[in-house]
Amino acid sequence: MKSRVNLLLRAAILLTVTACATPISQTATSSPIPAGPSLHGVFEGITPCSALTRPLPQIPADTNCEQMIWKIILYQDPAAKAPTTFKLESAYGVPKQGTPGLERGGTPIEMEGSWAIVEGTKIDPDAVVYQLNADNDQPAVSFVKMSDDLLHVLTRDQTLMVGNAAWSYTLNRTDNQKPEDENEVPGTMPEGSRPPIPEMPAGLSVLGVFEGRLPCDEVVLEFTSLAPFAGCTKIKTRVTLYQDQTTGAPSTYLFMGTTTVREGAWTILHGTENDPDAEIYQLQLEHGKEPVFFLKADENHLFVMDRDQNLLVGNALFSYTLSRIDPNTP
Repeated sequence: MKSRVNLLLRAAILLTVTACATPISQTATSSPIPAGPSLHGVFEGITPCSALTRPLPQIPADTNCEQMIWKIILYQDPAAKAPTTFKLESAYGVPKQGTPGLERGGTPIEMEGSWAIVEGTKIDPDAVVYQLNADNDQPAVSFVKMSDDLLHVLTRDQTLMVGNAAWSYTLNRTDNQKPEDENEVPGTMPEGSRPPIPEMPAGLSVLGVFEGRLPCDEVVLEFTSLAPFAGCTKIKTRVTLYQDQTTGAPSTYLFMGTTTVREGAWTILHGTENDPDAEIYQLQLEHGKEPVFFLKADENHLFVMDRDQNLLVGNALFSYTLSRIDPNTP
């Protein structure tokens, strides 16, 4: 009898252990917890701001806004690479003279939400557009994707916002750039007087005047005829394009820098390796030097390209974008 009880007791213990072991085994082989969103990119820049061109609809209409500092962090699903959330850290206000900053730091704006990728601008139905606040009640903020590393702010009617002689509306990707040397002191432009500005040749008309402050890339230094100098951060660049008054064909250009005035011929090329519909302006330099290329994004913007006709990427302060200005601007 005692032997039979022992056998029953052992059987009960075995059943209990087996029953308890089953859920433990299931837990050990369950799927891993999905990872959180990964970084899609960080885009920074300084843009103009005015009563007529509020880059963010969240800026009150009755506040003084002349300049805006941007930092947008975009996140994506790590597996699908689809947009998830964004974080915007920004400030707007009045420029602090002699610096790229704002008086008293400006008025901060911080936003978080979702973002999406859509297609189409007013002039290009196939353009890739990034939209912030795509699925909530706040007004959406849109950017056209110029490349993986460049975004440009769009107006509410999906056209590119037009900058001025100092700032464009282009934002540059910065998370994949080398950290800037905080100890580097900004350089001083070499001294010199600018030669007299020649008159427009007879039989020509002005197609457009484009201006901006460009970072000190090798291409820009060669185009502006400036020798590299320590601490170079930006170079003032103004390009006037002339065309035949009768046919509208490209003719000559006039470059004006701080200490340089130069003329040359320019032509229009069509297509790049990645975009067969792209329109490229090729500006010839002196004999023996390679030409400089600009992408015509629309009637109001030229983007500097490298020797392989890829768009150059600026930094948190300056972009390689020239904006159309009034030809009568001194």
